[in-house]
Amino acid sequence: MKAVFLDYESLDKNDLDFSQLNAAFDELVLYPSTTTEQVLARVAHADVVISNKVLINAETIAHSKHLKLILISATGTNNVDLEAAKSKGIVVCNCQGYGTSAVTQHTLTLMLALATSLLKYDRVVKNGEWNKSPIFCLLDFPIVELSGKTLGIIGYGELGQAVAKLAEAFAMKVVVGALPSRPQHEERIAFTFY
Repeated sequence: MKAVFLDYESLDKNDLDFSQLNAAFDELVLYPSTTTEQVLARVAHADVVISNKVLINAETIAHSKHLKLILISATGTNNVDLEAAKSKGIVVCNCQGYGTSAVTQHTLTLMLALATSLLKYDRVVKNGEWNKSPIFCLLDFPIVELSGKTLGIIGYGELGQAVAKLAEAFAMKVVVGALPSRPQHEERIAFTFY
């Protein structure tokens, strides 16, 4: 079984181990990147295509006679023509549970930066304002404690649950909004989007 990874450099900064991926296929060709003009030639004889950002459109799918599986090395599938793949019986899989810890940490980082006016204070300290202060202190920007605040989360999948746990560690109230077509967590749903 032949596989091609069309844009591995979009993920790898020389820190990924591709040995298990290599072992999964008879042949794996790793392309650092792929232009739109190169896609057809690179997937022509592949059974499996792996892409992070490269567009796999209907034309590419129509010309890929051996293609059985498209793997998206990201959470979305917006770079694949799903209808064209379905019509040819090609399975499309994206990553599940991708980056939960990293996204949760980034969410918390942004919340803390906003609550403490971190970037504003960073800027004025770098400009020497702290040293110029007659009280050797800066009180120029508001600092908000997260404790007791309400955090609204849209969706309560893996990421929503992870962010909720962190918010609760800061004694925040968590409310969740959900789409009617998604599984409901009644103890959390504060509002539903229609």
